Amino acid sequence: MTNKKLTILTCMDSRLDPIKIFGLAQREAHIIRNAGGRATDDALNSIIVSQKILGTKEFWVIHHTQCLMGNMTDELMSELPDSLRKSAFSDLEQSVIDDIELIKNHELLADDIQVRGFIYDLEQNELKPVI
Repeated sequence: MTNKKLTILTCMDSRLDPIKIFGLAQREAHIIRNAGGRATDDALNSIIVSQKILGTKEFWVIHHTQCLMGNMTDELMSELPDSLRKSAFSDLEQSVIDDIELIKNHELLADDIQVRGFIYDLEQNELKPVI
């Protein structure tokens, strides 16, 4: 069980290291990673487990600049399954807002959870709050 009751949903890109960015120790947060850091059905299932079973109270959505899911060419998109195409985005900030709303409004999550969103700028090594 974590000490901080925090879950971070972020991209699988290895340039983004939430443990290092936030100076977290092992077991201080649950980290959920996928392509684009999106609130997919699978990610939401993990978030539900984190909140319902492990008592997580706060959720952070962190997307980042230079994300492949935000820069998909038509050729790349055509090679992806439909389930993954839904994770692609054209507006980085809006993608964070959309994922925050999906988490906040999920019927199986408590109404009093805190959900925050950020964009991590890889070039500036800087975290910008979205909401």
